[in-house]
Amino acid sequence: MTKKNEEVKISGTEVICKGNVTENFIMTPAELFDYIELGLITDTDLVVYLKLYDLYNVSEGYAFPTIPQLMIYTRKGSKSTINNSIKRLEEVGLIRKLKSNRGNNVYRVFKPLLQAELYKQVPERVEKLQQDRDKLMRMNELDKLRRPQALWLITAKKADIPTFLLVQSHKVTF
Repeated sequence: MTKKNEEVKISGTEVICKGNVTENFIMTPAELFDYIELGLITDTDLVVYLKLYDLYNVSEGYAFPTIPQLMIYTRKGSKSTINNSIKRLEEVGLIRKLKSNRGNNVYRVFKPLLQAELYKQVPERVEKLQQDRDKLMRMNELDKLRRPQALWLITAKKADIPTFLLVQSHKVTF
């Protein structure tokens, strides 16, 4: 058994995935990433959702893994981690947890909302997302402006010009 932080090197197939996976895969609704962008679910929730989707038994009308099984299948943390994911997935309407006739938990897995419908339901999250995007765009523009200065500074340092002279003579901002 490998230790948690032990580095493992694996040679991949080097076959481009898109267009070449025809069996043994789970289709992921793209709308799930809208839920992540809006902070409604986490990456762990996504993995739990996909596993529940994968285990969904159409003839029974639900998926019925135990919490320990979900921990093993997803390699995600503790019982509380899985339970928190299930709770969040329920809160945003992606699943419904029910009890079977035997008293076991079973899960109905639902299709995510289309982006427009989701955005209508959480306008404050959409506004926050837009603010975050605007902030990132401003940072990106500033990075573009700073790049020539950084390149100039690197070149000057290679030429052993003292930093205090560079800052005084060219007003380099960090």
